[in-house]
Amino acid sequence: MALRVWGSRVLLSVCLCLTALTAAALMAEAAEERPAVGLVLGGGGARGGAHVGVLLALRDLNIPVDYVAGTSMGAVVGALYAVGRTPDEIDHLFRELAWADIFNDYPAHPQRTFRRKQDASGAFLPFEWGWRGRLVMPNGIIAGQKFSFVFRDESLYLGGYQGFDNLVYPFRAVATDLQTGELVAPEQGNLLKVVRASMSIPGVFPPVRWGQRTLVDGYLVRNVPVDVCRRMGAEKIIAVDVEPLPSDADPASFHELLGVTLQKDVIVGRHSVVPVLREADFVIRPELEMNTLEYERADDAIGPGYEAVMAQADALRPLALSPAAYAEHLARHSRPDPGPLRITAIGLRNRTRVSDQAILANIHQEVGRPLDLDRLKGDLLTIYDFGIFSLVDFSLEYTGPREARLTIHADEKYYAPHILNFGATYYGATGNESLLDARLRWTWLELNRFGAELRTDLLAGPTLRLRTEYYQPLNWRRGPFLALSGQYANTIQPWYHDLRYRGDYKTQAMTLRAELGLRIGKWGELRAGLDYGYLHASDRTELPLTEGRGARGGWVAALQWDKLDLAGLPLDGYAGYLRYRGDRSAFGGDRDFDQLEARLLRARTWGRNVIHISVEGGGALNSDLPEHLMFTLGGLDGLTAFAGKQLRGQEYALGRLKWHHKIHGGASPFATSWYLLAQLEAGNAWYRAAGTSLRDLRYTGSVGVVVTTFLGPLTAAYGRSTDGHDTAYITLGFRSRPLARGTQ
Repeated sequence: MALRVWGSRVLLSVCLCLTALTAAALMAEAAEERPAVGLVLGGGGARGGAHVGVLLALRDLNIPVDYVAGTSMGAVVGALYAVGRTPDEIDHLFRELAWADIFNDYPAHPQRTFRRKQDASGAFLPFEWGWRGRLVMPNGIIAGQKFSFVFRDESLYLGGYQGFDNLVYPFRAVATDLQTGELVAPEQGNLLKVVRASMSIPGVFPPVRWGQRTLVDGYLVRNVPVDVCRRMGAEKIIAVDVEPLPSDADPASFHELLGVTLQKDVIVGRHSVVPVLREADFVIRPELEMNTLEYERADDAIGPGYEAVMAQADALRPLALSPAAYAEHLARHSRPDPGPLRITAIGLRNRTRVSDQAILANIHQEVGRPLDLDRLKGDLLTIYDFGIFSLVDFSLEYTGPREARLTIHADEKYYAPHILNFGATYYGATGNESLLDARLRWTWLELNRFGAELRTDLLAGPTLRLRTEYYQPLNWRRGPFLALSGQYANTIQPWYHDLRYRGDYKTQAMTLRAELGLRIGKWGELRAGLDYGYLHASDRTELPLTEGRGARGGWVAALQWDKLDLAGLPLDGYAGYLRYRGDRSAFGGDRDFDQLEARLLRARTWGRNVIHISVEGGGALNSDLPEHLMFTLGGLDGLTAFAGKQLRGQEYALGRLKWHHKIHGGASPFATSWYLLAQLEAGNAWYRAAGTSLRDLRYTGSVGVVVTTFLGPLTAAYGRSTDGHDTAYITLGFRSRPLARGTQ
């Protein structure tokens, strides 16, 4: 009897197991018979952040995705999903992206060499031209040098070589052939490169070479590539349209050229998108109150993307799977943890005039060691900062399981080696002080294997200055250097005595200088050498100032350092200089004198508040400076209640506390930022060293507004001193702060 009961129980268990297996098989079969779902993510710049919310919502609704196609920002999000990143991972990534850094091709300011830091502070417009028998403009405002490191996923570098159909999810990114206007959706190759091509907005990012084709942003031909996804095999297509509508535009923008141009692009693009959307089974259109360039708000679009899907949840529900079936779908489309990727060899494809040794000397990845993306990013940015490259990128090629060959790709700017920079500044102040300066810089890069440069600067305004420097590094690392320079300057200085304007003092000087120097890490520079020239000074004042002409010369030395985080308005760090000049009558001058000056700046930030504290001073070291080399104060750069150069002397001291408060601004390179400005200053200049005393310091305060513009900062400020002096200012453009208060 017991045996019979036991046998019945075994038989029942077997039947139950067979029933469960049959049900699972039927469910799997039903899942396999469901329609293949394609997800199409359209272009829309910063509005493409909504795609992340769409992925999150589809996951919450258990809606599977089998194919992915995207254009521009849709290609970026789609590629991340196609290589196996989960919606949560993509969401976290987008919320952490530093868009301002992505749009800046150069290394962070602290990582730039000191010479390039000087370039960034040189009061020029933030883009360059070239010279090839004529003036040549770059083919994009942003090279995208940092794009390869934004998403930090090895699958983006390696996965596409086995075909885009073999990714975790089959994927296509759509681009436009710039030569023929054809739609291009590559099926195999460097996945990151095709994504870069898909988002290469003409005029903003440069075109991308793909074999024999030149590719740009796919929005020109198919901003929502429904047909591309259909050809991949999708039977049911969910299309996400984040492009602005023509009716979204503010009519007030039509009064400006930029507004009309952008609206024209929206209208043309919309006419190509509407017919394609009719082929989709479901169209998701998030409600977005932002434009395509507000990248600092890209994560604000995630929520509306999620809500737009949930608003159509009932319509989408027939595509949904049961929780168990959806979990099985995700399991089949998950990627295993690959572990570290070992580099077996390092190669270089150098299509520039820079020597292979100079490039490879800056690559610190070791053969036989795991790939270090952080170190590689820094190395490539250092190389890009040479100034002659259009792009320094890398690729990986499998050589074995979890092993790859690293290849560095270096391409030269079309217009290299001749680089031109332009700048202009308007400076107006009460008291009939109105100045307009124009600047031109021509740099001839990479003259020899060690990276010599020939740089010529022209300043035209109240001061006419022409300066040329030949800068010769002495080894591959470009640390020690020789600098040979020549300068002609015609300067007219306003001359004040007892704070009253008394006329002008004019000098014409020609100078030759030879210096040896050493770059100190990336933060500083030390140089010293011989300075010799000819000076002609003429007095146009009512005062008995020194006049004359003749040779002069002496020794010069300078130690400069810069550990600030930004060139324009630093948020953190410190910088300073120590400069010495000693003229000797043995070189032809009429006197011996010494001039020493020092300055230190500290920057700190709390939230939207930026604080700058600086102290500086200079003196003649018990000698007698000639009039044209005396230190000057006044103007926006020191004691704002006084006119420029209204205070002059053999000695000076100045302390400043400056506060900026950001009241509006974005992260994209096109954004405008507004700052409130306030500062307190204490200082003075003493005409005779014997009269120097901190008891007679002058105290001033100033307030103002600073607005960043395409032409440089627009500043309106008012300064007043405790003894009743005041001055109002308005300036436009990048202003280069002189390295010293004394005329050098």
